[in-house]
Amino acid sequence: MNSIVIVGGGIAGLQAAQILQSKGLDFILIEKSMLLGGRVQSESFQGYTLDHGFQVLQTAYPEVQRSLRLSKWDLSYFQSGAYVLQDGKFKPFLNPLKSPFLFLKNIRSSGASIFDLLKLAWIWLKTQGSISPITSHPETTSEIISRYRFSEKFQRIFLRPFFAGIFLDDQLTPPASLFFYYMKQFLEGKAALPKHGIGDIALDLASRIPKEKLLTGVSVIEIQEKSLKLSNANTIHFDHLVLATDPKQACDLLKIDFPENAHFSSKTFYFSLDRNLETSLPLIHLMPLNSSPMLHFSCISQVNPSLAPEGKHLISATSLQIEVSEEEIAKKLARVLGLSQADFTYLKSFSIPHSLFKLGCFTEVCQKAEAKNIILAGDYTLFPSLQAALSSGRKAAEKILQDL
Repeated sequence: MNSIVIVGGGIAGLQAAQILQSKGLDFILIEKSMLLGGRVQSESFQGYTLDHGFQVLQTAYPEVQRSLRLSKWDLSYFQSGAYVLQDGKFKPFLNPLKSPFLFLKNIRSSGASIFDLLKLAWIWLKTQGSISPITSHPETTSEIISRYRFSEKFQRIFLRPFFAGIFLDDQLTPPASLFFYYMKQFLEGKAALPKHGIGDIALDLASRIPKEKLLTGVSVIEIQEKSLKLSNANTIHFDHLVLATDPKQACDLLKIDFPENAHFSSKTFYFSLDRNLETSLPLIHLMPLNSSPMLHFSCISQVNPSLAPEGKHLISATSLQIEVSEEEIAKKLARVLGLSQADFTYLKSFSIPHSLFKLGCFTEVCQKAEAKNIILAGDYTLFPSLQAALSSGRKAAEKILQDL
């Protein structure tokens, strides 16, 4: 029987492994950490459940629908839309497709003009049917927003900070095709939080893989001809190799320089609050770009109460600035919410230097892997998203199945 090795226990590697397992194939998955999931992890801290960075499960992704057992999960949902900051107060801007009555009730305070709404309706019509997240058109998201001539106010308080949060890029340099793709997902799908945190995604995939096929806490030191040299001094042979690591590790193993400025960074802070927010809808709060060290924040225990102890509330705040401190974030939260800084008890923060990866930066990695008959998997091989991570893992497994 052909030997199959998967290196990397993130979402892409787990997806490839569980598909191979469903086909009855033998393989081994190697993960350098003791924990599976890569960037998709949650942890318990002082009675709270903290995700490693602010993450939501977008239920409209096709591969999410195909691969994850959502009907068996206890999901909680954000309301579709966001709180936007106007005249020092947060006002709800709601998705008219999902909350038409609340939308009409709050339309005057939403900050959107009738022309903005008509343009959003046009985009929704434009995205009906299947659309590609990546095309050859060179226009960026920032350029398409400007070309559609949304009002300056609507761009400032909603569109640009909302998509900066998706891309983790306040310049909105990703392609316009991704703008349309993500707009379709958020207009038609739901942003969910699993009961026990975003790490439930990895746990679900890992639960389908026998433990004897998982080797954790062991690193790959070197890729040799049809074999891997491991950190435990062992050598493992393979006929098929799936390299499902992050691109930095893939570059190291393939002996390629990691491209400069090929990633976006973020830092997420968690605070405990003894009182509920006056903004009681389960929505994310957007901060206008360049007005705050925060990109956005939310009381995620309003969405999923099981993430915090009874009587406590959990605030998640995300910044694009790795060097920002919890004091700065707490000070800004207190100011915009009309509370005292002492109301916020700092819990923990997660700095993620390689939160998302830029498109088009890893051509050399792909070429060298192909030349060595190594199959790459990871969202960086397609586009940054859970959809792409799952899809790339499926494509890797299918490639092996075709070659057997």
